[in-house]
Amino acid sequence: MILSKMMTTLHSSPAFNIPWTIATCLCIWFLFLHAPHILSAKDYIQPLLYVHLIGAYSIYMACVHNTFVTPSTCRPLHVWIGRIGLVLGVMGFVTGSALVWFVNDFRQNWGFSIGITYGGFAQMQLQFMGYRAIRRFQNIKAQIDAGEYKNEDERMALQEDRDAQLKIHITSMINLFVLACGIPALIRICDGIGYAYIPILVIVANCLSYFMARPFLKKMESSSIARLLDGYVEESTLVNK
Repeated sequence: MILSKMMTTLHSSPAFNIPWTIATCLCIWFLFLHAPHILSAKDYIQPLLYVHLIGAYSIYMACVHNTFVTPSTCRPLHVWIGRIGLVLGVMGFVTGSALVWFVNDFRQNWGFSIGITYGGFAQMQLQFMGYRAIRRFQNIKAQIDAGEYKNEDERMALQEDRDAQLKIHITSMINLFVLACGIPALIRICDGIGYAYIPILVIVANCLSYFMARPFLKKMESSSIARLLDGYVEESTLVNK
C-alpha cells in the first residue's frame, strides 16, 4: 500500500525529473557528506553556527520536499513544510550573515564571504517573492470562488492574474532551491576546482532551474488552454441559444 502511494507520487509529481534529481543530489552531498566532514575537523564550533545550521538545513530540505510534494500531492504537508522552511530560512540568513561579517574573519576567504552573502540576499528576495505571490494567488482565487466579479471578461482577467502569481511562486521557489540555497554548495565546489569555474557552474545551475520549472509551467499552460476553450464553448452555446 505504501509502495503504491510512493509510486503514484513519483509519477504524478512534475518535479521528478533529471534537474530535480541533480539538485537534490547536490543538496544531500553538501548537507550530509561535505558539511559534517568540515565541521568535524573544527576544534571549536561557535554556538551561533548551530543555530545557523538549523535554519540552513531546514530551508534547503524544505525546498527539496516542496518541489517534489506539490499541493496536488499533499497540500497540508506542502503548506506547513513551506511555512516552517521560510521562517527558519530567515533565521539561517540572519545568523549566517552575523557569522561571516562579525564573528569570523571574512578576510580569510573573500570569495566565500561575498558569495555566501550574495546567496543569502538572493534567498531572502526569492522567499519574499514566492510568499507574496502565493498570498496574492490565494486572494484572487478566493475572489473568483466567491463570484466577486462583474462579468465574464473580468473573471477571465482574474484567472490570468491568478495563474501569473502561481507562475511567480513556482519559479521563485525553484530558483530558491537551485540558485540561492545551492550557492554555498557551488562555492565549496569552487574551493576545490578553482573560482575560474564559477561562470560555468552558474550557467549549469540556471539551466537546472529552468528545466526543473518547465514541467510545472507546461502543465499550467495546458490547464489554462483547456479552461479558455471551455469558456469559448460555453459562450458560443449561449449565443446559439
